[in-house]
Amino acid sequence: MLESISDAQKSAAKKKNPKRFVDTGLYRIVRCPNYLGEVTIWTGALLSAIGAGLNWRQWLIVGIGYAGIVFVMFSGARRLELRQNAAYGNDPEYQAYVKKTPILIPFLPIYSVAKYEWLKA
Repeated sequence: MLESISDAQKSAAKKKNPKRFVDTGLYRIVRCPNYLGEVTIWTGALLSAIGAGLNWRQWLIVGIGYAGIVFVMFSGARRLELRQNAAYGNDPEYQAYVKKTPILIPFLPIYSVAKYEWLKA
């Protein structure tokens, strides 16, 4: 739901003003709500495995897979942030939005991942 709703909100906002960044709807909570939706889906899958009676090897595979998808989502957020910084970086409204809105996880004060070179995918 998060992915679909955020994509629809972004599309509607871009129709109204294609040259402005989106900071309405779910984008008020995090700057990448569609990526948050993906992380939420995979976190649910991870949690559902708790009662499955997995052995340590299976947990190792599950853990690697989960870490991989979280890496991919943060890497995507980094690429998006770099593109948005290039497009809107001189806009004072965008700068204020970036300083108060977490990049991916609500209430987790990570406002930028652009500097993390290791997130290149």
